[in-house]
Amino acid sequence: MNPGGASSAPKHDASLDAEWQLWKATHGKVYGPNEEGWRRTVWEKNKKMVDLHNEEYKLGRTSYTLGMNAFSDMTQEEFTRMNCGKK
Repeated sequence: MNPGGASSAPKHDASLDAEWQLWKATHGKVYGPNEEGWRRTVWEKNKKMVDLHNEEYKLGRTSYTLGMNAFSDMTQEEFTRMNCGKK
């Protein structure tokens, strides 16, 4: 039982389901059942940041656009750790 009715599972934006599936297929991403939800949460957070940045671009507030890529399911910390020390 969850006190206060709070769910421990993150709520995902169902409107992004098809885009999530396409992104995973495009980048060959396969997750175990314990990792899928976490990766989806990170991916959605990164997508939101990209979309917000690109809205700023459309308004002339920044000079470049961002896009989703094969690393979009990683946190900044994970990406930095993965690339730390590479030349």
